[in-house]
Amino acid sequence: MKKIIFILSLFLVALFITAGNVKYGKNSRLRKDRMTLPYYLSKEKSRISAADFLHRADTASFWNLEDMIVDEVLSGNVPSVMRELRKVVFTTPVVDSIEILKRPHKVEMWILPDYISIGNDKDYVRMPMGPLAAQRIADTLGCILPTTYIVDRIAEASQGHLDIFPFRPLGTRNSQPIIYQDSNNAIKALYKAYGYKYGELISGLKKDVVLTYKIHTIKGNERHVAIYGWHHPDGRVQQPLHTRHGNFYADYSHGIRMIYRTVKVDGVEYDAREILESPSLYRLLSDEPMPLGQASYAGFPRY
Repeated sequence: MKKIIFILSLFLVALFITAGNVKYGKNSRLRKDRMTLPYYLSKEKSRISAADFLHRADTASFWNLEDMIVDEVLSGNVPSVMRELRKVVFTTPVVDSIEILKRPHKVEMWILPDYISIGNDKDYVRMPMGPLAAQRIADTLGCILPTTYIVDRIAEASQGHLDIFPFRPLGTRNSQPIIYQDSNNAIKALYKAYGYKYGELISGLKKDVVLTYKIHTIKGNERHVAIYGWHHPDGRVQQPLHTRHGNFYADYSHGIRMIYRTVKVDGVEYDAREILESPSLYRLLSDEPMPLGQASYAGFPRY
């Protein structure tokens, strides 16, 4: 009996160690296709710099800052590359015990190549925010936030990889806009060192704010945020799915990725939110044990 328990323990440890890992280039592919996000077709180029915005953001309260971020992003004050969607294509795994996965499916989705940023092409900052602000932006842009499964597929399709650049947690320092700028400057320096260009799909930059059934089904979590990701160059994920932070919390390591809601499955167009909320289809875009009651943070109360 002890031997069985020992073997089972080793299995569970191995499962934990490998959970969340990706193999770059194994399945997901980044295509050459590009498409301007329709919302931005009528918006002029950014009128502000990151420095201008961060100067105003420095003394703002969390919820006021959330409103400021939404206003700037929806006004079009984002870098040019963050107006342009890129196509990621992957094939779902075959799982005999799950009806929709009894055969492989080709999934095509459009994503923004980097995390939501504010500023112009020369001076921009990747801007962390809470899930309620992120959802307001997603709804207006015709997008959704990713699931953990989608985050992994995007990481697989990356054109390059950086190792994570963490800061020490000192009080509330890591949630201050000046640290957001410091983190962004560190990423820029790493891009320069590796020869990467802003707008390329590079992994290892941030943790993603994600959609998960745990926000909807666990009492109290409706006021929380789910984060996941921050992949290392070897594919290991630094941040397993985490739902303990209230939705008033964001720090320098959080990023907001936009996924266009119109996706193709085997050449047929679907609304990604409808897929994620469907008991029969959700496993096309998720590896969780149940569909999302609502593929959105919209309507959830502030913490």
